[in-house]
Formats: sequence, structure tokens, C-alpha cells
Amino acid sequence: MSVRLHRSLEFRLVALVSLGLLLFSLIAGLSTYTASYRNQLELAESLQQQLVRTVQAQAEVAVFAANKAIAQGVIDGLLANPVLSGVRLQANEGFILERGFAAAINSASHSGTASDSAPPFGSVRNYPLFSPVDHIERIGSIEVLQNDAQVDSEARKHAVNNVGLMLLQLIISAGLMFAVFRLVVTQPVARLTEALVAISPGSKARLAVDDKHAHDEIGLLTKSANALLDTVEKAIEEIQAQHDQMQIMATHDSLTGLPVMRLATDRLQVALSSARRTNEQVALLFLDLDAFKAVNDTFGHDAGDALLQEIARRLRTSIRDEDTAARIGGDEFLLILSGLQEPSAAATVAEKIVATVSCPVMFAGHSLRVGASIGIALFPDHGRTMEVLRQAADNAMYQVKKSGKNGFAFAAPIHPLEQ
Repeated sequence: MSVRLHRSLEFRLVALVSLGLLLFSLIAGLSTYTASYRNQLELAESLQQQLVRTVQAQAEVAVFAANKAIAQGVIDGLLANPVLSGVRLQANEGFILERGFAAAINSASHSGTASDSAPPFGSVRNYPLFSPVDHIERIGSIEVLQNDAQVDSEARKHAVNNVGLMLLQLIISAGLMFAVFRLVVTQPVARLTEALVAISPGSKARLAVDDKHAHDEIGLLTKSANALLDTVEKAIEEIQAQHDQMQIMATHDSLTGLPVMRLATDRLQVALSSARRTNEQVALLFLDLDAFKAVNDTFGHDAGDALLQEIARRLRTSIRDEDTAARIGGDEFLLILSGLQEPSAAATVAEKIVATVSCPVMFAGHSLRVGASIGIALFPDHGRTMEVLRQAADNAMYQVKKSGKNGFAFAAPIHPLEQ
């Protein structure tokens, strides 16, 4: 029995993890991109401050001495870094040297994006310059024009790289987690499901508990499944036992355990069918106990029941395993002897039964005695059908009753047309 793909635990796990990964990636990616972008902008500003501090001493000397050569060296050094697009050195007393500012202003003017509030061509930062003599007096300033396009490009590139690295780590982690979960949970559950489906209700087969899962949830689930299988097997056995008991009650006498008339009729039909094929004889013995009513009236029904049980036991031991002894009434029994070659075999059995039934039965210190009157009908001599044979045996039994009881007699031969 296979599980449809969309109902598979593993498929649903993959779908759930993928959806969760997608949502988490969107949120984490946006957060990572934003944080990385801001961090790069902060790094660019920090880099500018470091560059300015590096050349600040030279810039102060250049402004203090109005030395264009030194000032030009400072500007060249700063513009060597692509994060800056313009530098201006300016003294309080008029000395000024710049590069990059004019080009940026002209570019902005031509593009029509110039604004009075803030230069659109880049972020300008102003750093004070102090006298190299006392380092107290402010003698000018150094202004740097940030290359916003470069800074923005680098910030975006780093942000994208960080997002990609984060996603790669996330995918690898999710893959490892899924692999471990599959190894630890879904595969054992799938094997457990397949093994459980393969076991038929009531089967003796049980699920094996792996040592590695002996104490985890998979092991507990396996043990619970085995306990459930035990319960199901026990319930099925009880139902089967009840069914068998009902079958026995329907076909066997509850007191003596002998077959009842219904089962005896079926067995007689089988015996007659076999005899017709093999040309053998079947004997039907109709037995009625003598003086049984007197035992019941004198010693009670318990004594009568005990007597019947003992008589049934003696009847079973007096015939072959393939023969049948049945109780068809209160003190009436029917015996079916199949596969006989001679009528004398039936007489021998009847004589044995009369003798064994006549032996006393002890009950509560009392000796219980009954006799047996038996009528014998043979197939095919006395009839070819069950009804005719039974009637013939019944008539023979009553003849024994009339002639003194506790004996047996064969039925009288009947005309072929009456068979």
C-alpha cells in the first residue's frame, strides 16, 4: 500500500520547510540588505574621517604657509581613494585650492538637479584645520566631496553579497536539517508504516524495534503498535472462539457433547453417498434408554444428567472414530456405522453397547442402572433414504421394547417399492 505523494509526510515536510524558508528568506534578506547597506555607508564615512586624519597635519601646514605644492599633494592623496570625488583646502585669510568641486557643480547644473538646500552631486563634509604652532587657533578647513554613486554602488554590492551568503547558509542549514529529520523521523516512520500495513489483522507477526530507536518516540510508537496488534489478535481470537463455540452449540448437545440431530443428519447423508459409490453398507442404530425416567424420579435430575454424560462417553468408546454417536432426544441416541461389509458388524456393536450401557453408574454413593433398547436399520436392505432408514430403526427399537427391553433387533425387510 503506497501513500500518494501529496499525502506523504516527507512531501509535506519539504513543502512546509520550503514555505517557511521562503518567508524567512524574504524577511531575513530585507533585514540583512538594509543592515549591510547602512553599515557600508557608515564605513564610508569612517574611511573619510581616517583619510582626513592621515593628511590633516600636512593640510594644516599647507594652509598655514599657503603652500600650493603641499596642498596639491594633500588633494592628490585624498582623491586617490575612489570614495571621494572632490577636495577643497581653504584658509581663513583667502588661500584656497580645490579639485573636483567645480566639475561636480557643473555636472549637476547641466542635469538640472542643482538645489539650494543640499548639493545633489555628493555629500560634503567639512573638517576644521588648526595652526600647526599651537594647535588651538582655527586657520581654515578641509572639505571633502563624497562620491555618492561609488559609495552607494559599493554599499549595494556588499549588501547583495551578504544577503547571498546568508541565503546560502540558510539553504545549507535547511538541507542538513531536512536530511537529519528524514534520517531520524520520516524514513523510520515510513518503514514503520509499510511494516504495519503489511501485517494482516490477527497475524502473529510483530514490528521489530531497532536498537537506535529503542528509547525514542519511534521506539515507543513501534511498541504501542505491537501492543495494539496484540489487542487486535486477542480480540480476533476471542471472536473466533465465540464463533466456534456457537457452531458447537448449534451442532452439539450442551450436556453430553454429542452431535445433535442436525449434524447427525448431515453425516448420515455423507455416509449414504459414500456407500452408494463403494457398494458398502451403512447401519443406523436407534437407541432408547430403559428405566431412565425412574432414575430421574428417584435420584433427581442431577443424577439423570450425570448418567447421560456417562452413557455418552461409553457410546463414543464403543464405536470407531469414523462412526457417529448423536443425542436426538432426552434419552434417545442415534448411531451411524459406515463402511460395513456384513450386517454382523452392526450386531456386534449393538451387543457391545447393550452390555456397556447396562453396567451401573455411581452417583453420590448410589448405583444407577439403565438398559438400552436398540433398533438397527441397514442401507440398502431396510431403506435407501435417510427418512426410511430412521423410521425402520425406530420401529425395530419399539419391537425390542415390547419384547422385554435391554437388547437389539434388526428392522424387518421392506418391499423395494417402499424404499
